[in-house]
Amino acid sequence: MATGIPPGIDLCAIPLAVNPDGLPPNFENPPSLQPTLIGISAVVLTFSVVTTAGRLYVNKRALKPADYCMAVGLILNIAIAGVIFSRSREYRHAWDTPICWYTTRLAKLDFVEGLLSGPALFFPKAAIFLFYLQIFSINRPIKIGSKIGLVMAFIAYFPTSLITVYFTAPHVGQTWDDVVTSTLPVKGVPVGITAAAASIIVDIYIFILPLPAISALKIPLSKKIQLVALFTTAFFGIVASVISLVFRVALLGFYDSGWQLGRLAITIIVENNIAIIVGSLPAFTNFLRTYVSNNALYKSLRSKFSIISNNYASGSAQHDSLPRPSTWARDSPQKRQPQYNELTESVVLKAHGAVPEVTLIATREMSDGTMVFSQGALVNTTLLEFVKTFIQAYDNLATLD
Repeated sequence: MATGIPPGIDLCAIPLAVNPDGLPPNFENPPSLQPTLIGISAVVLTFSVVTTAGRLYVNKRALKPADYCMAVGLILNIAIAGVIFSRSREYRHAWDTPICWYTTRLAKLDFVEGLLSGPALFFPKAAIFLFYLQIFSINRPIKIGSKIGLVMAFIAYFPTSLITVYFTAPHVGQTWDDVVTSTLPVKGVPVGITAAAASIIVDIYIFILPLPAISALKIPLSKKIQLVALFTTAFFGIVASVISLVFRVALLGFYDSGWQLGRLAITIIVENNIAIIVGSLPAFTNFLRTYVSNNALYKSLRSKFSIISNNYASGSAQHDSLPRPSTWARDSPQKRQPQYNELTESVVLKAHGAVPEVTLIATREMSDGTMVFSQGALVNTTLLEFVKTFIQAYDNLATLD
């Protein structure tokens, strides 16, 4: 299993590398990325499972190809997370890792992870392109662009996954022990770098694909920026892909490989789950509106939160001796404002800051392949109402034909 070591030596007493500070190996409680990996994974996995479950539940009577793709992506993502967790103890410095940990078990886990990595990234991103086909069904350029994106994603993930398998599996006449002692895994690092670069291209393409349709809307620039904000969640996928590429490049030297692999494992978990969360979030907000906003417990909490907010606002007004600006003078307190669950056919965007809040209502009406927008009344809302509005915006994007 290891070369250059006389037989009879206890490999569990020898570290993979010498500590650069000249200290003896610490096999008991060394610095490790395992707790960080588990903590981050618990958060993002919970979000991805909950959002996907909500998506599938709300669409259970009319599941579409995008829903099936996302379900497959979630299953593969959980499988990869299981593989990473099972080897997470190795995510420590090489001088604190005994040689005996590097066995055929580790080589087989590398093989399984490489086999699943491509499909696990492809299916969630394919679901996003299929989602674009749904909400831009009459926009021919985006329909064509989404189909091109599906092909790009397939080329970016499946071939590189198969090539990775080539470098992690024993060849003809070899055993798994030969893989552990060979340089095949090191030779496969450039393939992972190529896959990460291709993933960045796909993520950028997902981000910019809807922008031409948005730029064609006959609305002011400030409102276009508000609408673009609905698609910026895809930007987090780009960030995760870039970080993954950086950590893969760091593996080229294969110095302190356990620590570098631990950092890479964290980015893999984040990248996979962000793709699932971004793809499931629009339908999940529909689930929240349909099954959560009408729940008695939710209404009770909402009522209590509103009372607290109103009391706080009243107390602040009594202690504030400075005159109030007249920014909101156009708001009529007697005028009944539309309630959250009455805005089921509109996409509402609110701008907060030094300027008055502006409500932008996007109807389902289409004209010449573009969405028709109309400006609604000025609305003065609390932070809670802003959150509900953002959720409603995603909900309606998910239900646009």
